[in-house]
Amino acid sequence: MTVIEQETDEPTDFGDRQFPAALVNVTNVCNLDCAHCFVFREDNPNSPRDKMDDDTMLHQLEALRDKHGIRSMLFMGGEPMIRSKLVFEAMKLFDHCSIVTNGTYGIPSVSGHVVTVSLDGPEQLNDSIRGDGVFQKVKRAIAERDPTDGTTVILQMAITRQNAPGLEEFIDEVKDWPIAGVAFTFYVPRKNEVSDFTWQDLKDRDPVVERVIALKRKHPGLIKSNIGTLELMKSDVALDHTGEEGENCLMRNVLPLYMGDGGNFERTFCCYGNDVDCARCGAYMVFNQAYQRDKGDPGHLPIAG
Repeated sequence: MTVIEQETDEPTDFGDRQFPAALVNVTNVCNLDCAHCFVFREDNPNSPRDKMDDDTMLHQLEALRDKHGIRSMLFMGGEPMIRSKLVFEAMKLFDHCSIVTNGTYGIPSVSGHVVTVSLDGPEQLNDSIRGDGVFQKVKRAIAERDPTDGTTVILQMAITRQNAPGLEEFIDEVKDWPIAGVAFTFYVPRKNEVSDFTWQDLKDRDPVVERVIALKRKHPGLIKSNIGTLELMKSDVALDHTGEEGENCLMRNVLPLYMGDGGNFERTFCCYGNDVDCARCGAYMVFNQAYQRDKGDPGHLPIAG
């Protein structure tokens, strides 16, 4: 191996800090064009031309695991199931794994691990965001999977100002599906963003948070979101756990590995990329980390559940 090849094969130097959890964007290619997707924002590394071959990625993930103490890994994209063989092999490197997929390639069978399937409301609202026919395709994939294969399959709805009216209808639609539950997160806007997806003031989001809490009380086994976490998302306390510029965010302890220039890993400002408005953050994982810490579990792995 030449010096140049060796340098190319080694991962980017992210310093010596320990990261118990990480996420990896295994591909910048996706078969959908979701209107609210944070990965494909202008300021994020997301060019489909930037690729890393399977052997190199497996080597780099193992090296990063050993250097940074990574125990939990979330596999995302793009659509990670476009590179399913790579993902399944890479999962062997970590104690706890999650896959976030749009479900249109079927539901992967990964016993002992978590598969999060993105759906953003009842059929009409979901398909207005994710594309015509996507809801029914995912519904079929869920129905066709083996519910006894040991995979924890969870639906996740990213709540925006646009699809929030469909919360209750969505739960009524999916409550009898063969899944382990439903998770909710809220849209993470760009700085200065004004759009149909975001609330300009967190106070305007509070009634929607209350509706999710009501759904949790009505369906305690189905809804995976914690009431304690949701309470931390309310406008009177949310900034205590994010800060205006992310200074209070515990998710900064997660290493985001985006696919950057020339097929090299890049660390973005946060898991949602570089251009984020921390003061209006809606990422459930951010507040759940604070909730777990306050419960006395500072070592909780955010990507493990």
